[in-house]
Amino acid sequence: MAVLDTAAALAAVSAPLGAARGLPNACYTDADCHRLEARALFARNWTCVGAGADIPEPGDALPVEAAGAPILLVRGRDGAVRAFHNVCRHRGARLVTGPEKRRPALRCPYHSWTYGLDGELLRTPLVGGPGRDDCPAVDKSGLGLRPVRAAVWNDLVFVDLSGAARPLAETMAPLDARWADYDFSDMRHVASWELELRANWKLAVENFLESYHLPWVHPALTARSPLEEHRQVAVSERVYGQTTDSFAPDKIDESPFAPFPGLSPARELLGEYPIVFPNVLLGLQRDHFYAIIVDPLAPDLTRERVRLYMVGEPPDRPGYDEALAALVANWKEVFAEDVWAVERLQMGRASDAFDGGVLTPRHDALTQRFMRSVAECLAEGAADGAAR
Repeated sequence: MAVLDTAAALAAVSAPLGAARGLPNACYTDADCHRLEARALFARNWTCVGAGADIPEPGDALPVEAAGAPILLVRGRDGAVRAFHNVCRHRGARLVTGPEKRRPALRCPYHSWTYGLDGELLRTPLVGGPGRDDCPAVDKSGLGLRPVRAAVWNDLVFVDLSGAARPLAETMAPLDARWADYDFSDMRHVASWELELRANWKLAVENFLESYHLPWVHPALTARSPLEEHRQVAVSERVYGQTTDSFAPDKIDESPFAPFPGLSPARELLGEYPIVFPNVLLGLQRDHFYAIIVDPLAPDLTRERVRLYMVGEPPDRPGYDEALAALVANWKEVFAEDVWAVERLQMGRASDAFDGGVLTPRHDALTQRFMRSVAECLAEGAADGAAR
């Protein structure tokens, strides 16, 4: 088992670009590091766990995980999205194990304890014995599902297991300001799909943060979004990524899709691709928006959940459905092209000869920023563990 020196990792990745080294191999391969990330990184930050589109109707419920903990997302009768720890308060059985649709309540299959969509414990059948559904020792008013702090931003659902992170609205405010010209209230969800990568989750994020690989991994995409048009932008401490000022300018007049209303001609050419640390990757263009939720399943296994949104209602126009299907197919192809590349990065982490690699000033400033944030969280978590 590898031993991770978190202080040394932080020092190495914090050196000036050109001299800095990436995170050590243990950060991508070691089970202890994976557990430390869950406790020190994912449990202490707002983590994206799903989308409102996953639970569109009242009574819809979706089991997810955050920092290894089972969480349940529920759409209430009032339309609000709530999150709870996905365990029955009686004996700790997993309450929901798969997507549920339009349920009037949430019933544990073990002893049939039943909870409202707001988490309130409603029924405890036979808890006092045959024919007795109440018991003096069981105070239902204090045994509702334990809530998890949750917030929604542009249909994306985030949770904060610590309950201590600053409000999500504050985290997202700089990006909201940058994207103030885009009316996200007019978006509609059109497609969802998943990818599985035999690689560590951080490699998926690092790959998304740089455009250097585009000519070789994404030649068709590069033809529409040339490498020389890409820039790196740090919106805030937690939000940063790639932007291009000229995404397929020759295709705008041919597009059947309605753009966000009121965009300037320059905005209509813009493509922006930031991450929200730690685990959601965003893409915004003139007429659509996507999010990739990155789920760390194991040190060497990652799931990506893609949610794609279009602007406005679908027009009654010949060829629109075919164009939408082509857009979905195009993004599926682009995201799938990254899989082999990221998996090769994981394979390289098995080599003791790899020392974290080179972080170049031209291409890797954002990768360094991400790695440094990871290393800071691990160092803080390791220090907390030593103090206990």
